Amino acid sequence: MEPDLASRIRAKVAEGRLPLPADRPGKLWVGKGNGRPCDACDQPITNTDTEYETDLPTGRTIRFHRPCFRAWHAERASRML
Repeated sequence: MEPDLASRIRAKVAEGRLPLPADRPGKLWVGKGNGRPCDACDQPITNTDTEYETDLPTGRTIRFHRPCFRAWHAERASRML
């Protein structure tokens, strides 16, 4: 995982801007991006990017680029150990 990306995710979690739910997200949709921002890096997820989107139990939808999703998931999993 990119050190800067991991640091950014940890900072967003600490600030309460990015959730790390204890349970795995129930459903995950994967497809082409459509320009909405990534919840990890804040950059647009373009139609040349793969977008990972999940709905949380709170009703919030979060979206990521592939590497951002992997980094977010790794951070979530590391806190479950």
